[in-house]
Amino acid sequence: MIPTVAYSADCSAASAIVIDGLTNEILYEKNAYEERSMASTTKIMTSLIACESGKLDDIVSVTDEMVNVIGTSLGLRAGDKISLYDLVVGMLMVSGNDAANAVGLYLGGSTEGFAAMMNEKARSIGMNSSLFVTPSGLDEGNHHSTAYDMAILASNALQNEIFAQICKEGRMEVTINGEKHAVYNHNKLLSFLDDCIGIKTGFTEKAGRCLVSAVNRNGKIMICVTLNDGDDWNDHISLYKECDKMYQKKEIKENISIDVVGGDKNTVSASYSAEISVLNPQLITVECYHFPFLYAPVEQGSEIGKVIIKYKEKEVASVPIVAEESVEYYAKQE
Repeated sequence: MIPTVAYSADCSAASAIVIDGLTNEILYEKNAYEERSMASTTKIMTSLIACESGKLDDIVSVTDEMVNVIGTSLGLRAGDKISLYDLVVGMLMVSGNDAANAVGLYLGGSTEGFAAMMNEKARSIGMNSSLFVTPSGLDEGNHHSTAYDMAILASNALQNEIFAQICKEGRMEVTINGEKHAVYNHNKLLSFLDDCIGIKTGFTEKAGRCLVSAVNRNGKIMICVTLNDGDDWNDHISLYKECDKMYQKKEIKENISIDVVGGDKNTVSASYSAEISVLNPQLITVECYHFPFLYAPVEQGSEIGKVIIKYKEKEVASVPIVAEESVEYYAKQE
């Protein structure tokens, strides 16, 4: 079992966690299972449901009910026309509560209907200590989650290519009534860390400052969640630095020989190589795929197969098998 980082004394958050984004292994935790308000990080769930809906090209007609909300806003007005995709952009970039309401009412028919969709999704991905009441994250009823659950949500959301692309952008454009408007990401960690790939900020008086972020550090994904943290930017930077030390680099390489038919040689030398970083190199497996034999000619440097590298049964890399020499065609003389 991988030990967690002994680093809680330097983390200001009431609750925090860092996980490996591929395997969901816990790298660090502090009160990670305590139920707390999570403010606008809620919009990760709202955005994910929208991205998975198959309706991102739909044009939403904004109603009075959709814009009857307090707090951060995309600036929507009743009667506006905007795509569901741009509503997701508005949620992830500027944390528009009006955009979140619009998504919830459009997809769920009502706030309660969409909350049911959110809670069903939460159960399906293992968020067993969360209850969603609002699509925006504004505190109402017993709306809550845990740092652990929000990390699991983030891990799932990043697997959606559309979500992952939007949340890492610093600037985007939305089209409202046919007019383009620039929007800018509230997540300052995108500018503080070159390898940051999102995800979402949040704040209410009840929840305090909340932040769910992710980095792609030399090919490995780490996800950090802090709830009620007055120093969240610095905490995320420090936690990533400490957790990065837990990974071990492993060089994987091998030379192999593959049979050749019709060549001036009966075999061709080939090789593959990769370097990956994982928490426990003993759990790495390598799967090698190539034809049992090749037909000449074979060019040096050509790709003649591939290797899938897995960690805990999950693919972490795919590298080519490359011919190290040429094999010429050999025509037998009759």
